[in-house]
Amino acid sequence: MTIELMETTETEDASEFTLAEVLEMENLYRKRGEESKQKEFCEELATKFSGSANRNGKSIIKWDQVHTWFLDRQFFSAVKSKSSVVDSDLVKNKLATLNSPSALKNLLALSKAQATAEKPKKPKAQRVQEIPDLNFEALSAKDCAWFDVATFLTFRVMHSGELEVRVRFSGFSHDQDEWVNVRSGIRERSIPLEASECHKVKVNDLLLCYRANEDHALYSDAHVIRIERQLHDKDNCTCTFLVRFEYDNAEVELKCSEICCRPF
Repeated sequence: MTIELMETTETEDASEFTLAEVLEMENLYRKRGEESKQKEFCEELATKFSGSANRNGKSIIKWDQVHTWFLDRQFFSAVKSKSSVVDSDLVKNKLATLNSPSALKNLLALSKAQATAEKPKKPKAQRVQEIPDLNFEALSAKDCAWFDVATFLTFRVMHSGELEVRVRFSGFSHDQDEWVNVRSGIRERSIPLEASECHKVKVNDLLLCYRANEDHALYSDAHVIRIERQLHDKDNCTCTFLVRFEYDNAEVELKCSEICCRPF
């Protein structure tokens, strides 16, 4: 059984919590429980967030947004704790109140915080510069590759309590939309490796790597097996990275320009 909402689209004034704010609220919820939903508590937290240097250039946070986040957190926890039967009317009525871009982003960030404490025609580095406001990437079940997310269209809670979102990939039309599990298939956007930061990559690190052949040109997960470091300047990296791709265990040597790192 699944419960699905009508599609939603983003609005310009939709507020969004930063990952740091979500993690702090998650910790507070675990420590303070019911107290976290009190108005005075939410007002103090909203004032703290709004005054943070990390929120420069972003919209301020209001107490009722914090309050709604904690209510959603309690609801999501209750749904996930259902081991067999999920009350479909309860879930449907509650999800109807969450049918907004900001609520979707809150639930998405919440699920990722709990879990952790198109086929590209241009290099990812160039696409990042051209579309800097894309914050997430999603795993396509069709080819085991990661693509930038243009829009989260809607979400649903599975009978198991798992949260899924329907994703529109950047550069793709609606007929390529997919349902993606939030816990395993949505994450913060990978960052193109800069020549000046190649020293941060270590053996066994998980990377998002570009791989092209006659059949496809995709970004997929791979682990570093060996690094051959060379002396170079901050603009041009000449190091070689031997990686093993997760989806087929192929070992390939790559250059810095073909690698994206998980956020440091």
